[in-house]
Amino acid sequence: MMQEKRRVEIHGIPGETARVRGLLRILWPLLAALFALGLFLGLTFPRLPLQIVGIGCGVIAVLLGFSVRGGLRALAAFFKGAHGEERVGILLMDLPAGCHVFHNLPGAAGDIDHVVVGPHGLYAIETKCWSGKVTVGEDGQLLVDGKVPSRPPIRQALRSAQVIGDYLRERMEGAPACVPVVCFASETFEPGRQKCGQVTVCNASELLSVLMAKEGRLSPNEVERVVQVLEQKDEP
Repeated sequence: MMQEKRRVEIHGIPGETARVRGLLRILWPLLAALFALGLFLGLTFPRLPLQIVGIGCGVIAVLLGFSVRGGLRALAAFFKGAHGEERVGILLMDLPAGCHVFHNLPGAAGDIDHVVVGPHGLYAIETKCWSGKVTVGEDGQLLVDGKVPSRPPIRQALRSAQVIGDYLRERMEGAPACVPVVCFASETFEPGRQKCGQVTVCNASELLSVLMAKEGRLSPNEVERVVQVLEQKDEP
């Protein structure tokens, strides 16, 4: 009987958090509007003429329409981000045995898209799925179609790496440094791969070569210790 080839170990589901947040983004205004409508009818229907009640219901319906439309745009954005995380998650499945991938690891200001630990080191990956052309500005910040994004991904990646590093240092001796990476699943980063300060920025097609650039950074024992600590962080 042929022995099954060992592969990277996966923890969590890529894109799960983005999809849940997208659904909540559209559901909460809908539920709030329905509650307001029920409250309005309960308080006014016995006392006001039907014409006034109808106008009030119409106003609430219009507000509900605007809320749902905004929610649908947000839902599309969240699902697009989830698709990018899923694509990166598929790529990370090609990492060799001895590596571990954590998806949607809880962080200080939201979940960290992907954390990779293995013989090549420890990495925190911020995944983006932007449609516009991404370039590096004169100040080293990323620009999308020449404009500064509202949530700079380099800053997000640095914060994620710091969160992981601080968490490990509090719970184990000799914790390895966490390397921040920004990955564009949409392949829209014009240079393809570039170092921006402490952060490596790359397209998805370059990600595995970034993660596997330096063999022997961590021993199998060090990898196992880090995984044990991160599994505790991943618990609900």
